[in-house]
Amino acid sequence: MTTVENADVVDEGQEADLTDDRLARALGLRVCDLPALRSFADGAAVADPDAPPLRPRDLLHRRLRSSVCDDMIDPRALQAARPRPAEPALTGRPSLLLPQPEPLPDITLADAIEQRGSSTTYAARPLPLATLVGLFEGAAGIRDHRPGYNVRDFPVRRAPSAGGLAPIDLYVVANDVAGLDQGLYCYRPSGPELTVVDSGNMRGKVADAGIAADWLFHAPAVLFLTVNMERVEWKYGVRSYRYAHVDLGVLTQNLYLVATGLGLATCAVAAFDDDSANDLLRLDGRDAFVSLLFACGLPGGR
Repeated sequence: MTTVENADVVDEGQEADLTDDRLARALGLRVCDLPALRSFADGAAVADPDAPPLRPRDLLHRRLRSSVCDDMIDPRALQAARPRPAEPALTGRPSLLLPQPEPLPDITLADAIEQRGSSTTYAARPLPLATLVGLFEGAAGIRDHRPGYNVRDFPVRRAPSAGGLAPIDLYVVANDVAGLDQGLYCYRPSGPELTVVDSGNMRGKVADAGIAADWLFHAPAVLFLTVNMERVEWKYGVRSYRYAHVDLGVLTQNLYLVATGLGLATCAVAAFDDDSANDLLRLDGRDAFVSLLFACGLPGGR
């Protein structure tokens, strides 16, 4: 903020004769970056001179307020709109049809909430593929198809999301899953199926991506929850960034509760190196990016 404030002072003192090119150089930005910066500055305008200094989170939160988000789709345009593809485009890659999921036991929601916990230790035996499929299907699978967005069979997921647009995708690094080769897969609920993204032992890469989380090396499966912004931005504009992370939290709770019902040990991980995680999944880190890791396996010590 100090640099921006100094640039503003120069701008006022020279009667606004500072060009975009000079302003960009002063801030260490490109000219094409200035509209985004101005958007944040406009959304964070403080009328009260006695208000406390702005913090980075203030800038983000104020920009995402509904009063300054004027780029949501017009309701009239929405009547003719069609949603973006609801799953990652991974054409040309082999996919594996999934077995029947392990059914959820007869457990009450109250019991699942009480029993839910986080664990970083796992049994030294493979995670059954049917159990992993049960986790995917129970937490993030498609439960129905209904008319919506000018589509006759729009998918309805088990995890609710803003506008039903499901911006969160699930990838999994299979370290020790019975019946599944080691590698990186993308869960595609429309199959349901797993699409192969990469193959081989990735324990070290996952552990390296974590921050002070060496125990990830031993997890039989590590889920990567990724956000696809294009899937929601066409409707909600800049505020979709806020909605997407609400959806992320909802899906994470689904994963925890379904995993509890299936008797799995799990732990969500937010401390990871973003660039390493995005590179591992081959995501651009801008329109699609990793936002959470979720390790799981059978309970037990190593």
